[in-house]
Amino acid sequence: MMTETSTKNIGLRGVTVADSKVSLVDGDNGRLIYRGYAIRELADHTSFAEIVYLLLMGRLPSAGELEVTKKALADAWNLPPEILAMLEVRPKTARPMDVLQSCAAALADFDPDLDKDDRGARVRSALRLIGRMAMCAAAWYNIRQGRAVGSVEGANSHSEAFLRALTGRVPSDDEVRLTDIMLVLHAEHTLNASTFAVREVASTKAHLYACVAAGIGALSGSLHGGANARVMEMLEQIGSLENVEPWVQKRIEAGQRVMGLGHAVYKTEDPRATILRAVAEQTLAGTAQEHWFRLSLEVERVSRRLLKEKRGLDLYPNVDFYSGGVLRALGLPNDFFPVFFAVSRVAGWSAHYIEEDFAEAQPKAVIYRPKANYVGRDCGPQGCRYIPLESRGAGCPGGKEFEGCDEKTAMEE
Repeated sequence: MMTETSTKNIGLRGVTVADSKVSLVDGDNGRLIYRGYAIRELADHTSFAEIVYLLLMGRLPSAGELEVTKKALADAWNLPPEILAMLEVRPKTARPMDVLQSCAAALADFDPDLDKDDRGARVRSALRLIGRMAMCAAAWYNIRQGRAVGSVEGANSHSEAFLRALTGRVPSDDEVRLTDIMLVLHAEHTLNASTFAVREVASTKAHLYACVAAGIGALSGSLHGGANARVMEMLEQIGSLENVEPWVQKRIEAGQRVMGLGHAVYKTEDPRATILRAVAEQTLAGTAQEHWFRLSLEVERVSRRLLKEKRGLDLYPNVDFYSGGVLRALGLPNDFFPVFFAVSRVAGWSAHYIEEDFAEAQPKAVIYRPKANYVGRDCGPQGCRYIPLESRGAGCPGGKEFEGCDEKTAMEE
């Protein structure tokens, strides 16, 4: 009889499940690489459309290839009217990530390449989905507030189109560049929970839309895509610079986390946080949203000092620590932070889907089938003795079957 729970490789931490050429996260040295290129180089010099091509095709595009990519994204900005009609009848209280997940699944109905089994068709589907995901997010942002979706006419980039659809106005150059950098930084991050979900579903030969819907489901969890929203909630609780030290001190003394500090993989500072801190300081200076950035800086400074003094921990900020303030500066409410994440990450998810689908980096395609360590009841080779319904006793008292009834009361031994 198994009675001990194995803690080895819980959550698949440290277990290699696939070969990949898409990205590298070097946690020990604080490096993030997309297809061989350091994230700093990409954030400084590329647009999101270039990153889309790089992730999907494995190299940076030529000028002509970039124009083709931009046109493919732009062709997807106008959503099928059936998708808009579906959004119109959703309850306005629906969670944005749930709405986005349903959009990802429903968009499969409008893809002429869905049943084609070649790489070119997969790439066209990915470009279509990347373009439409942003518009689905912008549409729901407005529909739930009873407003019309902004026009994308005249937009020169995917980031500008997203902001126009979202806000109903022409964004500034700084807003477009800030959005583009945010999309670049969040586009890919190897086999985290949502990307693993995409690849696991892809291993069954499900289509792209089913795989991305699974990824969105994983990203909707508070331990994954919701982290930057919780950072923003923390900043809202603190409120002002003078409240930082007492708030952080109380938090640490209670043994609680300071949101946005530390990372599951990076042992040094998350390189995306380094980039985002500098970009935010430059673009938010003198704006009404600069307060959130200054507050983040002070929380980082105080938290790192106190964690070192009181717990001996040297924790660095991750990308979520600064992305919350930036997304607030772009006008997004907290519950839309993970949506922005998904609008970007669909590029990386699509690259992993294609890689898994065609077994590009592996000898052959194999359906994922991990093992579990069974630690439940074991009555021997024949199993537990079946007890007829009329002989099983009273069960849980007072109709509390689904309220955590004690197992010894509920089951016959």
